[in-house]
Amino acid sequence: MNKFIAILCINLIFTFGVESISLPHNAIEIASSNSGVANSRNIGFNFSNISNTSKGYKVSSINWYQNIKGGNIEFHWANQNNHYLSIFNLTADDIDLRYITPSENPIDVFSVHHLLISYGYGTKLKENIRIGLKTNLVYNQLFTSESTGYNFDFGISYDYNKDLSFGIALNNLGLEKTKNESINYPLEAAIGASYSIQSLKSTLHTDIMYHESLLNDLAFKISTETEFLNFNFITGFYNSNEKSEFSCGLSFQYRDFQFDYGISFHQALGSPYIFSLKYDI
Repeated sequence: MNKFIAILCINLIFTFGVESISLPHNAIEIASSNSGVANSRNIGFNFSNISNTSKGYKVSSINWYQNIKGGNIEFHWANQNNHYLSIFNLTADDIDLRYITPSENPIDVFSVHHLLISYGYGTKLKENIRIGLKTNLVYNQLFTSESTGYNFDFGISYDYNKDLSFGIALNNLGLEKTKNESINYPLEAAIGASYSIQSLKSTLHTDIMYHESLLNDLAFKISTETEFLNFNFITGFYNSNEKSEFSCGLSFQYRDFQFDYGISFHQALGSPYIFSLKYDI
């Protein structure tokens, strides 16, 4: 029995462990390399940015590495403050279970599942200061093992003037519990700045991120947004000692509908992509 394991790609194990809570949930997040801690439309890392997005419903179709697929449903509503609810899932089926020694036939097949339910709240302390808090409930299933967890994300952003903004975020404050143990989620923290070039209708976002899973190393993220007619073109770049990735995408607005597409490029693992469709209310 000690001679067999599930032969999975390293990135598959990485994805369905505690790291799954940090994956992009929609096309904007993946297109921008999940950057934009300061004033941006990306709520993936700094939830205080919810004040920059329109109210409405959004659905996303996710195609991740190694045939991992999933989806995300989001609902953003507001009165004096902003409220947010989402259901995010990832699934990989028919994964071969094999002995360490290579063989033609697997000894079994299994699947993995990830479910994340989130509620978020955002408000303005002043006209140029925004805060956001999001709580997440997590369920993971890998082969015969299951885990549940909870965590909190907090962010704040500040507009220095109409062109320059700053932001700070602290994410994954919580625990994951399995049958035998409890572990802390890997802490994420980031600071960022955004600068808008009004004449070009462009914005530059730069972030520095600390992530415990990066062996206490730092990651650098940068992205751009450029508006042209009803389009918004997005590029992103992520760099750490572990990996470097380029991403891009676009948004198209037609009346109350917004269509988003984002893709990321990895030299070895492939190119995950996400489609999103939003209806503004």
